[in-house]
Amino acid sequence: MARLDGKVAIVTGAGRPGNIGLAVCEAYLREGATVLATDLRDEFRPEIEQKLALYGQGRFRFEHHDVTSEAEWARIAEVAKSAFGQLDVLVNNVGIGANGSVMTTSLADFRHLMAVNLDSMLIGMQTCAPLLASARERFRSGSIINTLSMASYMPKGVNMAYQISKAAGRMLTLCAADEFGPDLIRVNSIHPGVTETPLLREGFDSYIQRGVYKSTEEAMRLLVDRAALKQAGTPDDLAHAYVYLASDESAQVTGAALYHDGGTARQY
Repeated sequence: MARLDGKVAIVTGAGRPGNIGLAVCEAYLREGATVLATDLRDEFRPEIEQKLALYGQGRFRFEHHDVTSEAEWARIAEVAKSAFGQLDVLVNNVGIGANGSVMTTSLADFRHLMAVNLDSMLIGMQTCAPLLASARERFRSGSIINTLSMASYMPKGVNMAYQISKAAGRMLTLCAADEFGPDLIRVNSIHPGVTETPLLREGFDSYIQRGVYKSTEEAMRLLVDRAALKQAGTPDDLAHAYVYLASDESAQVTGAALYHDGGTARQY
């Protein structure tokens, strides 16, 4: 039996090949889950739908989704309920980066990043918790997994707003774990370190333009050297952790921060 047989999951931020969200969707489908993948981006939709179709028709759906909108979250929850009849797992995986220090970040940019990285997790949990509460009728518990970052613990002035959003996301995870525990909804966070994704490469490009690093190779080397394993991870590496936290194997795990960082956390 596959580890997620019979479970239905919403995975946000799944609209771009090579990123974490799509890798999680594929891992869930391989383990028997049904997946509602969502993203604001539509340009890769045909490619994504073709890839997910390999796992069987009827077990996935892709929806355009603005995660900062309460109305959009209500629509997505209704899609899960009407199309699949239930919801057992919520993966809050949307996130954006932004350059800027305390003195150089505009209030508008700060608020936009917080809306995407933090508000979206709150709205998603508020909207989906009533559906997730019924998961205990089918499995040992429901599961919410929040994608955060080792940035939760690493003060870094050059992208202050991002660091703050991830640190606040960790506290939100802990508060939700405490509140939802009596309903048998587990809430955990995963904290990737350096992970090979298109988003990482774009981040490096912006740093290079600002003179923080000389090249992508230098940026990668400096970041990887902080990790005990001295290597970057991949989205497929990370996907195994999401499977574990979605499965009943982690039935007693809530409020946890799973470091998937190659040993970067040892410094903090």
